[in-house]
Order: sequence, then C-alpha cells, then structure tokens
Amino acid sequence: MIMKSVLVTGVSGFVGRHLVNELVDNKYAVLGVGRGSVDIKGLNEYFDLDLVDPKNINKIDFSNVCSVVHLAGLAAVGPSFNNPVLYLNTNLDIESNIFEACIKQDVRPLFLIISSGSLYKPDQKLPLSEKSKIEAPSPYAVSKIGQEELAKYYRKRGFKCIIARPFNHIGPGQGLGFIAPDFAHQIYNNIKNNRKDFLVGNLNAKRDYTDVRDIVRGYRLLIEKGEDGETYNLCSSKSYSGHSILNKMLALANVDFKIIKDPTKYRSVDYEDIYGSFKKIHETTGWKPNFDLDTSIKDIMGYWSDLV
Repeated sequence: MIMKSVLVTGVSGFVGRHLVNELVDNKYAVLGVGRGSVDIKGLNEYFDLDLVDPKNINKIDFSNVCSVVHLAGLAAVGPSFNNPVLYLNTNLDIESNIFEACIKQDVRPLFLIISSGSLYKPDQKLPLSEKSKIEAPSPYAVSKIGQEELAKYYRKRGFKCIIARPFNHIGPGQGLGFIAPDFAHQIYNNIKNNRKDFLVGNLNAKRDYTDVRDIVRGYRLLIEKGEDGETYNLCSSKSYSGHSILNKMLALANVDFKIIKDPTKYRSVDYEDIYGSFKKIHETTGWKPNFDLDTSIKDIMGYWSDLV
C-alpha cells in the first residue's frame, strides 16, 4: 500500500525539482505531474499530463494524497501581455481541474497554492506584508489573483487551502530569463569567447531574493504547520541591487568586463526598492532563510560554469 503522499504539480521545473529533494529528505512519498520525460530522483510516481484537459487529471488517484503543492502553470510575466487569454485560461483551468478531480474522487487533500509576491503594489510602505495592497499590472498577475480567489471558492466546498506568495527566487538550476542565471551565463560565455563587453539593464533597482532551497523548505513547513485560509510571504526581508549581484559574480569568476547599458533590457517601469516581510510565516512555522546571498551566488556560479 502507498503511504500518504504529496502531489507536486509542475514537478519538472526549477522549483519543483528542489521541492522533491526537500520532501524526500523529510520522508515524504512524492507524486509528480509534469510534461515530457524526466529524471528526478525520489519520485514515487510520475505523470506526464497536460493538466489543462480535465480528462487527463482523472488518471491520477488522489485517494492517498494528503497534500497538493500546486506549482504548474505559465509563470513568465513578459509573454503574458501578448497572450493574456492563454495565461488566464491555462492558470485558472489547471487549478480548477485539479480541485474538481478531487471532488469526483470524493477526497479533500490540503492545497498549497503558489501565488506570487509580485502582486503587491510596489509604491507603498516597506517591507511588504500580507496586509499590503495588491494589484494586477499584468495578465500573469490577474491569473495569480484568480488562482487565489479559486482557492477561496473551493474552501467553501470542503478543502483546506493555503496561499504562498514567494518573492524573487535565486539558486542553482534556475533557467535563463532571470537576473542571476542571465549574469552567470553571460560571464562564462564572455570568458569562453574572450569577450569584454557585458550588456546589462537597470542595475540600480533593488529586489528581495530568497534561495530556492529556503523557498521549498517553506512550502514543506506550510503543508505541515500552515493555517487553513491564510496567506504567507516567503522572502528574505532584505533587498540587493543588480550592481551587488553582478559584482559578487565577477569577483568569484575573477574577471572584469566593460559594462554596457542595453536599452532592450530595461523595463518601462522599474521601482527603486522592493522587499517583503516573512514575519507571519516565521511566527506560524518557525521558517526563516538559511542561505545567504553569497552562498546562493557561489552555487549559481558553480552550476553555470559546468554548463557553458
């Protein structure tokens, strides 16, 4: 007989792989849902399914699932402006399909819905807490607010639901399109090809970065100790500029480049400083970040030095 399990959607992604490690290390049986073939150690079972189609989700037996950590969905902000309907339909359909599959099987596992710290209006008092105002500046953000509202609806249908709002992730294994892997990739590409020009966007903006390994530990603690119906920030309560991250990386690689501002890397609106408060999750679960920025960056550089 299978022991009580945690189902992780989006298991093949950056966060999903780290979450599997965290859960397995803490003696959980883990079921994973993703797309394509994967090689993830520790999974008890893997489902290659398109969760947008409700017929596919019925292939999962939820009878032994005690918790669902819902990571799956479209997560890039930029492309959401060109495909707003796709983002809304995909992210809301996937979540509602999973809830409905559980209802059909007459089971009610705990749901941890992964939302985003990017929902908070940035031009308000810092640090941003769970009581800070939220807004929807992108179709991606609209879809995340929709996911939170869906969770509230399904609580009325007998489910326990917790919302996590993680801020910026950082750590080994993160793909391109984010500041740390983009910098690391460009550094090692420059070294490999003997290039001196280094293209950057706005290096002055400061953001709150949390190591993905701390993030997934927070997810585990929330399914163990989080309170039903509550929302929790996961963040470091500190902010660092792009200058700071780049300088740390250049020092580790022992290189110096000519920094060139690239207008295509600038955002139309980029707030000077954003950081959150993790007070609530700390009071509920004892969670706080264990990885400092220097350790995260060292591990990121090690990861990318092997790839480029």
